[in-house]
Amino acid sequence: MDLEFQTILYDGSAFLESALPAIPKSTAVYRIFDLHGQLIVLNKTSNLSHRLERFFGPHSERVRDLDLRQITSRIEFVRTFSPFETAYALYLERRKHFPGTYRRMKTFRYFTLLKINRKQRFPRVYASRQIKAGVDYFGPFTTRGQFARMKTALERTFKLRPCQFNIRGNDPHPDCLYFQMHTCSRPCNGDIDRAGYLEDVLRAMAFLQGRDDAIRQPWVEEMTRLAADMKFEEAETIKKKVERLQRARQEQQSLKDAFSDLQSFNFVIVLPSDTSSQVKIVIVRGGAIVAFRTHETATLRETLQSELSHSFDNNLPAPNREWLYDEFCLVCTFMVKSLQSVQFIRYEGNAEDTAVAIEKRMKRTNARRPPSIRSE
Repeated sequence: MDLEFQTILYDGSAFLESALPAIPKSTAVYRIFDLHGQLIVLNKTSNLSHRLERFFGPHSERVRDLDLRQITSRIEFVRTFSPFETAYALYLERRKHFPGTYRRMKTFRYFTLLKINRKQRFPRVYASRQIKAGVDYFGPFTTRGQFARMKTALERTFKLRPCQFNIRGNDPHPDCLYFQMHTCSRPCNGDIDRAGYLEDVLRAMAFLQGRDDAIRQPWVEEMTRLAADMKFEEAETIKKKVERLQRARQEQQSLKDAFSDLQSFNFVIVLPSDTSSQVKIVIVRGGAIVAFRTHETATLRETLQSELSHSFDNNLPAPNREWLYDEFCLVCTFMVKSLQSVQFIRYEGNAEDTAVAIEKRMKRTNARRPPSIRSE
């Protein structure tokens, strides 16, 4: 995203009369610099003109407004046209100017991720607020309580180990409560090998994504085969697995039906622009914002299709892992608290179909606008 800031050189004697009337009364991200060229204010506002009037207009002792009249050299601002664009622009600027502390500024909400590291011999389920290469992540979880309920459901349903031992196999821990109660598959005791345990991990990942049928169908087929072979005890064991799966899904109905894995977190976000003849498009690949550009609505299908093909079909440079987590959380902030001005379209792998769908959506949106807005 290329931010083109407009600059106003501050002159205290003429600012209110000459400069302020030309400043837009709209949403913006702004920067204020002192007499030595140092950044002293970086923030957003829904009414830039009003905010600057508070800073540089007449002050009263009763009003606790920031008085910058004697120390300002210049003001810079960039207009934004949606809450998403405002949050992203402010995030980029804060990350640029305050690389060590920008997360403390709470530009948007940060979420918990569910982490499964299949590089471990017998993987566990973790909570995480950072992203590392080669690890599976799912989310967003809006609260730690929501994460804890899902973690418990995965461990009980698929017998994943909750213990913190370094399990290598054939090293039983009889003093472990989970070992005694048989609440896990006891890989430490050799009751299950690594291949079988990883199959359970893959089922747990499918459950997270809401793909219950992909788990249930093989179990039902195996249960039917065992029953036909008169192996009723083995069939009963499979039946209990199916029942645990159904119970777990019913218990999770208060949560979202499914959680996205980071690798397939691919979206196209449609945002408004300053005129109906243009639209702003954000492309999210694997949780990272890889493109943020303005497109002409008249040629939207062609330009967007090309952009999507470039973003998803090519091997792009690996994103910065810290920034990836930030951008994933920024996008999820607007998914959890949906706004009419921010439209999400999941990218399913076909650039042409996605571009056509967005073009049709834009035509319907413009048709509903008042004539005065459509004619801009």
